[in-house]
Amino acid sequence: MARPKGNRYPVRLSVSIDAADHAAISKLAADMSLSAAWIVRKAVAEFVARNCNEEQRELPLLRSSKDKSVN
Repeated sequence: MARPKGNRYPVRLSVSIDAADHAAISKLAADMSLSAAWIVRKAVAEFVARNCNEEQRELPLLRSSKDKSVN
């Protein structure tokens, strides 16, 4: 998934993932001759597309009261 040509200034986002997820993404990237960044961008784009309509969300995206202390 190439970056859109019209978006000359993409927004950078830093996230932390656990070691097992990182290893899985790295292996997928190597096996598919893709970058890990491409796989993560694709996953985010698909998640956003699936969940942009509030009535069709697959998971509860609102934090519970106990999660609100986590940033």
